Amino acid sequence: MSDERASLPSTGRPDKESSDRLDSWKDVAAYLKRDVSTVQRWEKRERMPVHRHVHDKVGTVYAFRSELDAWFRDRGSRLGEHEAPVSKPAAQGRRVFVGAAVAIALIAAIGYLVSFGRSSTQITSERSAADRADPARPRPVNPEAYEYVLRARYLSVRTTDADNRAALAHLEHAIALDPGFAAAYGELAAAYVTRLAYVTPDESPDLEQKAFAAAERALSLDPNVPEAYLARGDLLWTQSQHFAHERAVQEFRRALVINPQSDQAHRRLARVFVHLGFFDEALEHAAIALTINPSNAQALNTRAQALLWMGDDEGALDILSGIPGPVLPELVEANIAFALLRLNRPEEAWVQLRKALSKYPDDPSGNLRGVEAILSARSEPHNAEAFIQNVTKRTGVNPSHHAAYFAASALARMGRAEQAVSWLRDAAATGFPCYALFARDPNLDPIRNDPRFQAFLSELQKKTAALHKTLFQERSSPIS
Repeated sequence: MSDERASLPSTGRPDKESSDRLDSWKDVAAYLKRDVSTVQRWEKRERMPVHRHVHDKVGTVYAFRSELDAWFRDRGSRLGEHEAPVSKPAAQGRRVFVGAAVAIALIAAIGYLVSFGRSSTQITSERSAADRADPARPRPVNPEAYEYVLRARYLSVRTTDADNRAALAHLEHAIALDPGFAAAYGELAAAYVTRLAYVTPDESPDLEQKAFAAAERALSLDPNVPEAYLARGDLLWTQSQHFAHERAVQEFRRALVINPQSDQAHRRLARVFVHLGFFDEALEHAAIALTINPSNAQALNTRAQALLWMGDDEGALDILSGIPGPVLPELVEANIAFALLRLNRPEEAWVQLRKALSKYPDDPSGNLRGVEAILSARSEPHNAEAFIQNVTKRTGVNPSHHAAYFAASALARMGRAEQAVSWLRDAAATGFPCYALFARDPNLDPIRNDPRFQAFLSELQKKTAALHKTLFQERSSPIS
């Protein structure tokens, strides 16, 4: 395999996507110095990273040299001189799907521990003559800078102002200690996105520029640093970028090709998929993330959301009740109250909600007021209307699309179809086009026969089916 890899051309930094891109099977095969049938087999059997454009009559493929290089290096470490075996067809059903994901994750976790051991050795050792002669080898990292990055990484899943400020401070200190530490710049870019998406959306233009600059700096130091691609995906999945689901997934998958043991990449994919209603895929990636890193609380939250929206209210409530407070606190509290209501425990839901409102009276996302509207919809509709008015005043933080859904649910329970559909359209347009939830949510049953709701649901079903085909067609479609 080493001779095989040595024959591949090297690539530089992908400053421009056009210079990194290959636009056909023929181009991919030529780059890898194989025939077309071989690279198609690799894509099918070994998950070689190839992307597709879907057109009305025929699809086209494209790939990135940097992704192919990273995949080929990983392939060499996994396969030696042998081809990968043909995998068995994917099992159907959520339980089997998640079980398979956990098995895969156990293997990934072993690789993670091995790679972490190698990284620690590299950090504490001086660069050898062989290292200096081969720029492709990982550079040594200042141990103290690495420690600050690890601390920031622990805080990265938390969404409070204090935690985000601490993470930013750790990363800035790491960069001051080691200005060539590419991963630190990538983590810094992601921390800026966390701030604009969850803490201070009013500062979005400035924070977007900082995030973009930090990610580009990371790539200028190392074009294969996964943290930069994670940050770019995060930036794409924000209000100002209209939650560009497909492009965000592409960036997260690029990071995963470089580092298959990245719990951060898996939890980000899970987050996008659960909002799209692709619950099995969300649970798969959340399971892998949690096996690699059991303390990844955002992956835990995504698992709970998937179960809640699939109708497993007891399972969701059990998980939600154990999620640490600094992780999406208002949304977690709102979902706990929502689950209790779905379980026909309204008194407990009210107790939970009032406690949450006392802790988070500002409720910037509007989620707590949205659930308050649902709880009041049938018994006190006038109060529910007032709570919905408060939802309209929510800020542009990422979780605010959940508040739009809660407002729609409250209005549906009051039988106000036109307003409910308007809020559902708002939720779908701002990052939550969850057809799988809207199609079976009992809160929406009072308006289910309304033609406006049916038209909205039909439109969303078509868009969802097209997006699922685009994101997952390589798993289910034969290669042409």
